[in-house]
Amino acid sequence: MITNKKIALTLGLALVSGFSFAQKMNVTTAYNYNKSFERDKDCSELKKGIDAIESATKNEKTKSWAKTWYYGGNLYFNALISDSTCSAQFPERVMKTYTYYTNALKFNIEDPAIKSLDLSNKADQDKFAAAILDNSTKHKDGTYKQDILGTKMIYVSNALINAGVNSFNAGNIKEAKTYYDKSVYSQKLIGRFDSIGMFNSALAAENLEQYDEALEKYTVLADAGYNGANTYTYIANIHGKMGNEDKKMMVIDQALEKYPTNSDLLIEKLNFLLNSDQPEKAMESFDAAITSMPDNASLYYNRGYVYEQKMKNMEMAAADYKKAFELDPQFFDAIYSLGAMYFNKGVEWNNKASNYGLNETDKYNEALKKAKEYFSLSAPALEEAHKLNPEDMNTLGSLVSVYSRTGNEAKYNEMKKKLEAAKQ
Repeated sequence: MITNKKIALTLGLALVSGFSFAQKMNVTTAYNYNKSFERDKDCSELKKGIDAIESATKNEKTKSWAKTWYYGGNLYFNALISDSTCSAQFPERVMKTYTYYTNALKFNIEDPAIKSLDLSNKADQDKFAAAILDNSTKHKDGTYKQDILGTKMIYVSNALINAGVNSFNAGNIKEAKTYYDKSVYSQKLIGRFDSIGMFNSALAAENLEQYDEALEKYTVLADAGYNGANTYTYIANIHGKMGNEDKKMMVIDQALEKYPTNSDLLIEKLNFLLNSDQPEKAMESFDAAITSMPDNASLYYNRGYVYEQKMKNMEMAAADYKKAFELDPQFFDAIYSLGAMYFNKGVEWNNKASNYGLNETDKYNEALKKAKEYFSLSAPALEEAHKLNPEDMNTLGSLVSVYSRTGNEAKYNEMKKKLEAAKQ
């Protein structure tokens, strides 16, 4: 009985030893298959090599070897850069290449504390990156670090960005953000700042309504000067989405200190001031915006609207409406607003006339005269509006009224027919 137990124990040790040896052989086999693929470009050899190395990464002995992950990274890297027919057989090639190479770097560091880091954890990621960037860190095989960070990781980072773009366009925003974040981190390991990856990740976070993270990343980009004033616009818009209008305007004002002539920032500030009923301050911003964009018809039109509706300054409003139409002869709203403003003023004077008594003939006649003057002023603008949009009912109705009040019978009849036809 004793002899049988010893035999069983011996056989058990032999089995364990044999399994461990097999896993070591898997690492060597994977290496050989990769070399064979690089020579012959036979995709089946790449597949066999990847099968062997995947098995080795699950073994307690070989999963902590730097060369296990380095050889695996090389296999997936070759899948990444091979022709489309071959690479398509490895749908996880981008993320696998990144994962294998980062693990190769981790297990290649001699410090046990670094080897035990969890690279899915943000704090551990920071520790690992610090160790990689520290020239005093000792590596078991310097060629691994040199090859991965000096050559391969740049390509991997670009592949991560492209994969992120594909996922984003396909509507898989969460997956896209993962790719972008990995790209940013892979560049960090090289000692570079991946502004494109950071921006894409911020944009993905914003789409996922992860506003705090998006703000953090956009702020980093703004501080780095990435994309100029546009990045501040993104920050401001997120504050707006979060209902923080005061913070939104604070960001816009800060940005305008750096980019005082940026049109998007100026318009954002204008919209805020107009929506918050601050016409006087809005005028200051309009002046700055028009100085920056003197050919922007919309700015003149909107300033004219503020002059008319908020500040009751018809003369300045008329000048801006006319300038807007001059800059853009197809700007229906600008020329119609000019005509409508004069028309409404004529109606106002007409109403005044009707309120005068029988003993106020002079005031009555003066009011009617004023009314007719404004109706006459409105006619050319409304006629231009009619040319641009012959079917617009408001313009047709206003012109019928104008011609009636100014005594232009021929045009009155003509326009009345058009109005009746349009109603049908």
